[in-house]
Amino acid sequence: MASNSDNPRLTTGGDLGYHALFRMQATQASKGGLRVAVTGAAGDLGRLLLPLLERDPDVESIQVLDVAKPAGGKVDFHRVDLTRHDAESELSDALSELSVDALYHLAFLSGPVRNGSLAHELEVIGTMRVLSAAARVRIPRLIVPSHTAVYGARRQHPALLPEETPLSGCPGSRFVSDRVEVEKQVRTFRDHYPETRVILLRFAPIFGPRMDNPTTRMVSRPVVPTLLGFDPLWQAIHEDDAARALYHSLSANAEGEFNIVGRGVLPLSGLIRLAGAQPLPLPEPLYRAALQTVSTLGVSGYPAALLDYMHYGWVADGEHAEEELGFVPMYHARDAVAAMRRS
Repeated sequence: MASNSDNPRLTTGGDLGYHALFRMQATQASKGGLRVAVTGAAGDLGRLLLPLLERDPDVESIQVLDVAKPAGGKVDFHRVDLTRHDAESELSDALSELSVDALYHLAFLSGPVRNGSLAHELEVIGTMRVLSAAARVRIPRLIVPSHTAVYGARRQHPALLPEETPLSGCPGSRFVSDRVEVEKQVRTFRDHYPETRVILLRFAPIFGPRMDNPTTRMVSRPVVPTLLGFDPLWQAIHEDDAARALYHSLSANAEGEFNIVGRGVLPLSGLIRLAGAQPLPLPEPLYRAALQTVSTLGVSGYPAALLDYMHYGWVADGEHAEEELGFVPMYHARDAVAAMRRS
């Protein structure tokens, strides 16, 4: 198949017939001979997705664009460091040469971050480079993960947050602020390149034996400080459901933003206990002091910048994902959290 970038008539805002052609190609992704590219294959989400792609007979090859090569019989590794200034040209060359049908951009940090500037360079600037390369070669399908935390936690929020909810975020958190910035970039890309089918998945906190993210680190401690008088509702999604949502997006006849959440909700105190820890309710001044102490000691896993999420609920509505994306979670939130105890 010739590279999409070989056709000079495929320009931004060009012939709508060609836009329709690209969209048809994207919806026919599951018909075999599929070439899938993945950034961030070594991260939590990449490790969930790659085994499913390996087992899919319709996936011909997995082009990994990363700094480390994962195992896999279908993997074709291309070393690309998204923090380097020349990453965009390397991505463009690889994607154009391989005539990739779908690109998963999963290069986001979930483990402890010591260098916020480097994290910003990877996630925000790295995403800019990925999107520029995707635009240059006219990728038919682009799949990007995000987090329901981008909605923020506010007293005035409705009981269920649909995808149209403004992204209030959490200004004190690099983790959340960078996700909000990435979403803005993806939305701009989608507006300028309608021939690309863009799917953005906003995941609830992901739990499971293989997960290492801010929430799993928080509940992995014996005692978790919480706010006295507040017990907000939280959601959780099992890592197997998260993997299914990523995999299903490869062939789904859908586009746009989708909340990917498990079944049901849990009060924060119940979530902590299910994970095998004990909540320690503290008045807000003591809570802040406790977080400052553990931060000074270099102990990770306590969300010092995420106080709002300890105050108020932030429950996302998963109905749109069920109706349009066809994703129905298999696990209840309590099962997802309980899986931590078996890790």
